[in-house]
Amino acid sequence: MKRIYIVGTGQTVRLVRAPNRAQALAHVARSTIAVSVATQDELVKLLTSGTQVEDVSPAETCDMLEA
Repeated sequence: MKRIYIVGTGQTVRLVRAPNRAQALAHVARSTIAVSVATQDELVKLLTSGTQVEDVSPAETCDMLEA
């Protein structure tokens, strides 16, 4: 059964019909966020400029999958 989810940040929201929360989020993320594996050069540049590596916890993964 599909439900309608509100997906967004702050004042910018979208209504997305999806089977679950994770798919609704993924649908919006695909059109707004770019994700790729970092190259060695990108790692050096970002780490030396102070960007921290963030670790995803198992709890965050589970939270995303909840309806």
